[in-house]
Amino acid sequence: MLEARSRRPRPPLDDKIVTAWNGLMISALARASQALDEPRYLERAQATAKFLESHLYDSKTGKLWRSFRAGGPSVDGFLDDYTDLIGGLLDLYQAGFDVHWLTWAVRLQEKQDQLFRDAPEGGYFDSDASDAAVLSPTRESYDGAEPSPNATAAMNLLRLAQFTDRGGWRDAAYKTLSAFASLLRSNPEAAPALVSALDFRLAQTKQILIAGDPLSPDTRDLLRQVNTRFLPNKILLLADGGAGQQQLARWLPFVAGAHRTKDRATAYICENYVCKLPTAAPQVMARLLDAKD
Repeated sequence: MLEARSRRPRPPLDDKIVTAWNGLMISALARASQALDEPRYLERAQATAKFLESHLYDSKTGKLWRSFRAGGPSVDGFLDDYTDLIGGLLDLYQAGFDVHWLTWAVRLQEKQDQLFRDAPEGGYFDSDASDAAVLSPTRESYDGAEPSPNATAAMNLLRLAQFTDRGGWRDAAYKTLSAFASLLRSNPEAAPALVSALDFRLAQTKQILIAGDPLSPDTRDLLRQVNTRFLPNKILLLADGGAGQQQLARWLPFVAGAHRTKDRATAYICENYVCKLPTAAPQVMARLLDAKD
């Protein structure tokens, strides 16, 4: 039977590499590497991000391409290509702490704002707002097989505002949520990703900062306290004592003062960039993370 089937023409194969879909995969792999403590997933997420940066990103214009096939890119990226990749890069930073991915996410968000933002009404158009071929620009807000790009955009803005302390991105997130307030009131079950962004907006977000070598056992012990808990409304930062910490400190000055205690990895649990007393003990960190405000 296999022999007979092998003589038949093979069905067409959809072998294009779509930026948005791969951004979602980066996010899934990065989060899985944290939850399961599996380095192979992190390595695969990093390899995917490197491929997208090499083949689906134009460093001269700062733009993304939509897809890659047969050795080259296709058309300019749409909103979901930017939002899904930015979200994936934020998760990738929090899994491996290579600040390069966080810096790229910042650049992509700036380009997304330039290309797609609906400045008067809030939110983002699905395609380039300056494209004269688009007669009636749309702003997708309902979730389907993928989260709506506006919901992902709102969450990205809120997270990036935490990572960089940019008030403009915080305001843009609020405006995006406000643009779809009627949907959130009348039919929230149709937009769970948007509801998640609203929850992030309303919750008290924690900034969790760990000073240490990301590969050392004591740092991994502290990270495990974070990764084994469901903490959706948080950002995770690493002060590595090197270039990564210096870049973070340009955005968040309080990071500059983070350091290891008695040559041991040290955790800082913060809210509104005001930190509790640092600790190098995983069990103390666990109590701080579990504390109810």
